[in-house]
Amino acid sequence: MTMSNHIPGYLAAIAATVIACAVAVFAANAMVDPMWYFGGNKLGTVNYAFNERLSKVNLFEANDGEYDCVIFGDSRVTLLPQDEIEGYRCFNFAFSAGKAQEAVAYAQYLRGKGFRPDLVIMGVPGAAFRERIGGTNIPSFIRDETAPKSAYLTYLSFDTLSMSEQTLFGESPLDRVYTRNFKCRVAPGAPEYDPSVPIRDLMAGRFTGSHRVKFYDELREIFPEAELVGYVPPISAWAIDAYAKAGWLEDYTKALHLASQKFDRFVDFGVPSALTIDTANTYDGTHYSEPANSIIAASLLAEKHGDALDLKQLSAKEMLTIYRKRLERYRPELEAGLEN
Repeated sequence: MTMSNHIPGYLAAIAATVIACAVAVFAANAMVDPMWYFGGNKLGTVNYAFNERLSKVNLFEANDGEYDCVIFGDSRVTLLPQDEIEGYRCFNFAFSAGKAQEAVAYAQYLRGKGFRPDLVIMGVPGAAFRERIGGTNIPSFIRDETAPKSAYLTYLSFDTLSMSEQTLFGESPLDRVYTRNFKCRVAPGAPEYDPSVPIRDLMAGRFTGSHRVKFYDELREIFPEAELVGYVPPISAWAIDAYAKAGWLEDYTKALHLASQKFDRFVDFGVPSALTIDTANTYDGTHYSEPANSIIAASLLAEKHGDALDLKQLSAKEMLTIYRKRLERYRPELEAGLEN
């Protein structure tokens, strides 16, 4: 028997091996589901955020028709518990470094899919109005309003397999993780906040980019039927004090007040308060704990907001005055925190 007689058998064996490997890779990835095509991790209790811009689309489309509310924003807003917005079925579409321009692109994509929410919630941090901000990262399928990459292609990848392995045996790529029902949580082992250590990029630029409020007008045009609610996520009182000492506080409050006029409701949870002077509520001064965000969810649509400010009821001058008075109220705590 010549070698040529064995070739078909060799090829068949190679083909069978390749197919078996592909099936095994796909099955492992599908069970861990790091891109959330099939409802997330079936082999563990947490889902890591490898690519929220894609995975959240997959999760939303897998549950199409279940929602009447959508939440947009950056990583701070991912921690807002969507299931605690009373009276609505919300989907939290916030993602790391999310910007208003990106929210508009995602809103247009969702509108094209027939989504008509009754409520749109937008996190509006002061950092959105710095003189210069980073560029956007809008996936091509969002821009083109086409379908995301198929799970069958994504999960045949060894790159995705490495994400599955990391989910099962490694650490989260972020200081945030998602539960089985996709509520965002602070990851175990997140650092403790020390006010004496400067927040990264805290003084990255003045708040003179108020022209970006135009994106909130575009958001309203896309979802004209929805109530548009904005809020300022909490930020460390020491950060606000740093802005005041640098002479930036007036620009900061002016930009946020201007943004508030684009919304039907707008609540500022970033004003110095019992929430933001308590270092136990945050691990870095900008990302706040689950209990803190539960307080926000419970009061966001309420008539009263505790120590937070209803900017629809205040002038820009009144807002600035309150900020300055709050800083003086908490001056002893602010000074003590810097001595640690």
